[in-house]
Amino acid sequence: MQDSIRFASAGDDIKIWDSSSMTVVEQFNPHSTSHPVSSLCWSRNNHFLVSASGSGDKIVFSSCKSKPVPLLELAEGKKQTCVNLNSGSQYVVSGGLDNTVNIWDLKLKRLHRTLKDHKDEVTCVTFNSSDSYIASGSMSGEIILHNVTTNLSSTPFGHGSSQPIRHLKYSSVKKFLLGAVSDTGSVTLWDAHSQNPYHMFEGAHKAPASGICFSPVNDLLLVTIGLDKRIICYDVSSKILLQTVVVESPLTAVDFMPDGATLAVGSSRGKIYLYDLRMLNSPIKTVGAHKTSVQCIQFSTQQHS
Repeated sequence: MQDSIRFASAGDDIKIWDSSSMTVVEQFNPHSTSHPVSSLCWSRNNHFLVSASGSGDKIVFSSCKSKPVPLLELAEGKKQTCVNLNSGSQYVVSGGLDNTVNIWDLKLKRLHRTLKDHKDEVTCVTFNSSDSYIASGSMSGEIILHNVTTNLSSTPFGHGSSQPIRHLKYSSVKKFLLGAVSDTGSVTLWDAHSQNPYHMFEGAHKAPASGICFSPVNDLLLVTIGLDKRIICYDVSSKILLQTVVVESPLTAVDFMPDGATLAVGSSRGKIYLYDLRMLNSPIKTVGAHKTSVQCIQFSTQQHS
């Protein structure tokens, strides 16, 4: 494990951690403190963090080269609560309480495009690996794919309003796969080309599922977490549940370390657990991270300096 691997967590503030020692390297909050920080994303070179808050006060682009400094603020008062950066770090996509998805041009420091396809609050947004599509999910259970090149949006798909989408992720290996988790606890893998379900793990979680992530190195491995205190590992190709781990409190955030061997999981009680996937029975480290629930965990990308 390299010393340079850091991760950021969001809750009542933003903390940047050294993952090998699990110590806080930086701690800051560029948002209004009345609501937790709800969404985070590293730039490709790990020099910047983009963040949004639960109140949707603004999107902040912070430099993290030395001490964190807010460099750019966008979408002030626009109720944007979730953010994702494209791989070139030129565009940020955001979504939020006003049902819109917005694409921001960071070079020009302005709004590039607004998409008004959703009928309800947008809960999650993400670029695919080639930056050619944006996927967004909403409280009404709809997922919409937007083609960045043609500016055309897909017909909304999903499992209906009984299944608000909580988190969406594209597989970095099987690039056509889009994973989604919802309030019913179900986990669905969608074929992003056809917008048909590739597989659905119905009732995988016994309470709302809150996070999903694909292994960055193993195309077969998928992990989801939920408010039922469970971490569930799946084999994507055999479409089976491999392992379930029960933690002491409801789980709210998850991410893989770039090596694919380590998993960081955040809880509603503000704790972060670090797991080694080879021995999932108990965490290798547990730390108290936030006063509120952990809203988001994001590892920086692997740097070979």
